[in-house]
Amino acid sequence: MKLLSIAIPVYNTEIYIRRCLESLLVNEILDDIEIIAVNDGSKDNSIKILNEYKQNFPNSVIVVDKENGGHGSTINAALEIATGKYFKVIDSDDWVDSQNFSSFVNKLKKQDVDLIITNYRKEHIYNGVSEYIKWKQLNENTIYEFNTFNLKKLDKEYFVMANSTYKTSVLKACNLKLLEKTFYVDMQYNIVPISNVKTFCFINLDIYRYFIGRPDQSMNLQNFVKNRSDHETVVKYLIDYYNNTFKKFSNNQLEYIKQIIFYMFTTHYYIYCVYAKKDKKIIYKEIKEFDNYLKNTNIELYDMMNRIGKIRYYRKLKFIPIKINSGIFNRLIELVSRILKRKED
Repeated sequence: MKLLSIAIPVYNTEIYIRRCLESLLVNEILDDIEIIAVNDGSKDNSIKILNEYKQNFPNSVIVVDKENGGHGSTINAALEIATGKYFKVIDSDDWVDSQNFSSFVNKLKKQDVDLIITNYRKEHIYNGVSEYIKWKQLNENTIYEFNTFNLKKLDKEYFVMANSTYKTSVLKACNLKLLEKTFYVDMQYNIVPISNVKTFCFINLDIYRYFIGRPDQSMNLQNFVKNRSDHETVVKYLIDYYNNTFKKFSNNQLEYIKQIIFYMFTTHYYIYCVYAKKDKKIIYKEIKEFDNYLKNTNIELYDMMNRIGKIRYYRKLKFIPIKINSGIFNRLIELVSRILKRKED
């Protein structure tokens, strides 16, 4: 049994995969890790490169070659065969700081909590900025009980793939099964395991390098609009998940999950009300239908979104500005929102 299983989803990333693997394959920790690289039907030379590393590191690199099923399917496949006590996802175009990662693995040997979080960086390739995401209010070497933890200490951040390492048994206990052939399933990964997290700790190491700015990334604003049906699929999954399980959560779990859902829903409304520039009639119809769906499915989550001034006023105007000229109305609504916010303050 290994200490840490590392899932690497791979799809047409031949120009990045070597950087990712080389950053992980530190001699000092090779016996402690298993790298499960899942080739998701790549059409480039990714599988050839993976097999090369498997041959050179047979005790540390496992290659799964399968038909294309999307990001979620690769994580599902890796989790199914993972033997490590802990489980972490590292995308194949991302990488880690090798020295800090080696220190992290060694520190894992002394841990027995459900979740370990670390610091990371967002590497914005379009402007060369390295954005450091650091947990400022958490103490290292402290075991936190999730159900009694003061959520304000998270300072509006939350546990994402880049900063999270879960105990493998926790992921399996919550029956984590990510949606396949769908973008944005990382939001499932950010929410579902929390139902089984009782303890977590913070290790003050800067490990993950999250590569941002590729034109084909799902987080690209244009791709948000293009892939909006996938985004809605995940949003509706989260609504169903919340509706079916909220009674099982502690107060802290419930509040934390609602915070993430709030972020996800805000993005979804912005896709239609701000980001979309074309096909206005179609966009208008879709967001109207979604808004009604949310209202009829969970009025609590529906009302929660009225905290965002822009969403609140689009609702009051029945989303009609989307059909007319969203740019003008966006600026007008922002102005009105700022004025009313000053009055509320």
